[in-house]
Amino acid sequence: MDDAAVKATRPSQPRWTIGTKPEMIIGGTVPSWTKSIPGPKYSYDVNTFKERQPVYTIGKKQEMVIGGGVPSWTKTIPGPKYSYSTDVIKPRQPVFSMAGSSKHESKRPLKRSASEPTYSPESIEKGYAATTPAIPKYSVYPRREIVIGGVIPSWVNSIPAPKYSYDTDKFKKRPPSWTLGTKLPDESDLMKVRSPGPIYGGTAIDSKKQAEVDSTRRRVFSTTFGIGPRWEGQAYQMVRSGAWARYNGPAMR
Repeated sequence: MDDAAVKATRPSQPRWTIGTKPEMIIGGTVPSWTKSIPGPKYSYDVNTFKERQPVYTIGKKQEMVIGGGVPSWTKTIPGPKYSYSTDVIKPRQPVFSMAGSSKHESKRPLKRSASEPTYSPESIEKGYAATTPAIPKYSVYPRREIVIGGVIPSWVNSIPAPKYSYDTDKFKKRPPSWTLGTKLPDESDLMKVRSPGPIYGGTAIDSKKQAEVDSTRRRVFSTTFGIGPRWEGQAYQMVRSGAWARYNGPAMR
């Protein structure tokens, strides 16, 4: 039987559901009547039909400075705008700094002026070496380009004609050289070129096996042990049984 039919015949606990909030508001319009109006639906901003409270904002700082130029007049000048640093047009007073007396301030590096020259250990060492006498130093002169019996480099470089460089093998005899030859093509390599069909193995490319089935080919000579036992006879049987040693041995008396 169906579960729904069984539940319908048995008593069950009542069930309640929370209803949705109605659209109608006391003192407002009836939603069903408003939706039945065939005209368009308008939605006006509240600020268009109600008075809005005044709003105040903090203005930005004015560009005009007492004793300076008028910004509106300065911007109307067609020439380029120049901005000079004060240190360029006015003399700068000297700057001095003193280290602090506390432990924390003594560890801080001293602030240097931008115009103060800096000295590195290398520059101090070079300045000291330039004012004190030192041991003379000698260096090995590079190898000269000129070769005894050859051409003079300065004279060759002054020749206006183009410079030619010939290969030595073109005007001198070259000693012969030998190389190892490559492997010659076998029957399988030749069949790949002249036969479009598949490459077979076994008897199809073995000349010895082809001679065994083809009467037009000469059979290749081969050596074998033959068929049957290699040794036979009465002496062979006596050797296998060990009687041969007793037969040729000294007589026991």
